[in-house]
Amino acid sequence: MQLFEKLIDYAQAVRLVLENTARLPVAWVPLMDARGLALAEDIAARFDSPPFDNSAVDGYAVRSADAAEAGRTFEVVDEAPAGRPARRSVGEGEAIKIFTGGVIPEGADAVVMVENTSGWGEEFELKKATTPGSNLRAAGEDVREGDIMLRAGTEIGAPEIALAATQGYGELPVYRRPRVVVLSTGTELVEPGTRDLSPGEIFDSNSFALLAQAREAGADARRLYAASDDADILKSAMEEALASADVVVTSGGVSVGEKDLVKGTLLDLGVEQVFWGIKLKPGKPVFFGTREGARFFGLPGNPVSAMVCAELFVRPALMKMMGRKDRHRPHIEVYFDEDVENKFGRMHAIRVTLNRTERGWRAESVGAQGSGLVSSLTKADALALIGPESEGVRAGEPVEAIVLREEVVLAQRPVN
Repeated sequence: MQLFEKLIDYAQAVRLVLENTARLPVAWVPLMDARGLALAEDIAARFDSPPFDNSAVDGYAVRSADAAEAGRTFEVVDEAPAGRPARRSVGEGEAIKIFTGGVIPEGADAVVMVENTSGWGEEFELKKATTPGSNLRAAGEDVREGDIMLRAGTEIGAPEIALAATQGYGELPVYRRPRVVVLSTGTELVEPGTRDLSPGEIFDSNSFALLAQAREAGADARRLYAASDDADILKSAMEEALASADVVVTSGGVSVGEKDLVKGTLLDLGVEQVFWGIKLKPGKPVFFGTREGARFFGLPGNPVSAMVCAELFVRPALMKMMGRKDRHRPHIEVYFDEDVENKFGRMHAIRVTLNRTERGWRAESVGAQGSGLVSSLTKADALALIGPESEGVRAGEPVEAIVLREEVVLAQRPVN
């Protein structure tokens, strides 16, 4: 029987994953494909934005000196819709009908909202005085030519896409999305939705969960199905995955049982082991290795263990590959109302709910912490980290926790 050579601490495992993971190459991608990725270079403004003085409202462009008092009547001599400048300049007592975004005509230095006049027509009476610069958006008001609009490392969302588009950028330089293959193994697995289970079989949930987690992190992920414990079939599937992916993730087959073939197969394929075994519950039999540009994560087979370990180790690696600054989930300090035991001699990542109190964040176990209880993850707001060497924590003692549902934390304001 193979045995774990040496169990390492959770913090050391995270460090080794990140030390052995590099950012991916830079690629220029279309604007919408860049959403969720990180800029690899600073983006500078190509010109002043807006590029010309323009109107912020629908109304009339006038000389402010003529509109210092209400009651005056103006003659409308031209119009300036967005995209077509007026053909005339504005003289004394004259106005040009203008619409939002229209170029401010020569001679005008203010825009009167139509609501502050007698209405649209060939002439109008001013109902409210105006001042220089009123309702006018100056050229360069947003950004100036040469300004750094977006810094390298910025995560690209809708506002960043909009800003880049205003400057004519059709593509942006980003660290590309990692290609992830989730390899589903095990003769007992049945594809959900295909048929009923026979005795001893289970539906494959792990690969779907891991696929969803990888895509949630921003990766380009797919499943490769090889539901077999046959060594040759497993080796062929792993070779295909390693040849086509930046990251390969499996669940199961990495412990010390006779049928746990993943680790040995990987070593035969030239994968260099970085570590195997962590002082963590759930998640002891995690394997991490590298082969050229590929990273391999062999996660435990129990559903909760697989998902927790994907959260703790795979997600930070994917984020680093994409150059994301937020590679780690938020960490907060929590406390329990009751003593919490840790009988395992390993760090115990306990699934908890969070509630804000006068003392801070109160954590409460979601209930039974078994590694097969998938429903427990649907209730968890965070993972409270107990240990690894301690036998537990007393009620009220501070405990580090990793936030899984940031919306829960943001929704609960501090108690005054």
